[in-house]
Amino acid sequence: MKLPEIVSAGIYNSQISAKNQTVSKNRKTTMFEIELPVEAGGVSYINDAAKPISPHTLICVKPGSIRHTKFPFECYYVHLILKDGYLYDTLKELPDFLETDKADVYRSIFLKIVKYYDTLTARDEIILQSLLLELIYNLSRDAESFKRTQNGRDTGKAIVEEAVNYIKNNLTEDLSLKNIAKAMSVSHIHFHNTFKTAVGKTVREYVEEQRLKKAVDLLVTTDLTLTEIAFECGFSSQSYFSYVFKRRMNKTPREYTRVLNGKYEI
Repeated sequence: MKLPEIVSAGIYNSQISAKNQTVSKNRKTTMFEIELPVEAGGVSYINDAAKPISPHTLICVKPGSIRHTKFPFECYYVHLILKDGYLYDTLKELPDFLETDKADVYRSIFLKIVKYYDTLTARDEIILQSLLLELIYNLSRDAESFKRTQNGRDTGKAIVEEAVNYIKNNLTEDLSLKNIAKAMSVSHIHFHNTFKTAVGKTVREYVEEQRLKKAVDLLVTTDLTLTEIAFECGFSSQSYFSYVFKRRMNKTPREYTRVLNGKYEI
């Protein structure tokens, strides 16, 4: 396995190194630049992405990236050269900005890297390489966790969007939680939690709301009987439709229709 060559490591402070400047120059990077901000402030720009600087967000810049920074900015940093190999591939796959709840762990690693980089005896070189491997290992592990979280969010969003369309297009069907979850190919418990988090309503509440919306439209725009409307909207009976309608709208279906007709009477 090829080990990285450390080009530089240390602590950067824009108030010292770039005094009186508000932003750094746009530049193309030639190596891996890994940074852990010391405190919040400023914005990091990498290619088309921008991220407010936070001590809980690692910055992982790859060779060939275009970057600049809005100050203030203070960070621990290490710049590495790797041409190929497993570690190169691992670093290339890191996101530009990696959220972490282990800032203290990373801070400890960076401080040790800075310490041994400054002395760099023959024995220190061994310790330094072990610290770099520890850093890359933690970055890789956190990146995998971050990716799983993001994929979970994307998958959850897709499931909810598909479920919403399914409900709207199948109002006359048995839209129980278990039936919809089965149609989405997920467990009903997972689907319940995902749907409620995204929509703010239970599946039952949302289904009832969509059925009532369709019922109101049919009451106003058609001459269908209450029984016909009830079945068109997926209610089990006319009496249950009227019960749900009054509970949600504070009026019976016919009372609601008369009020609307009265408002638009010429």
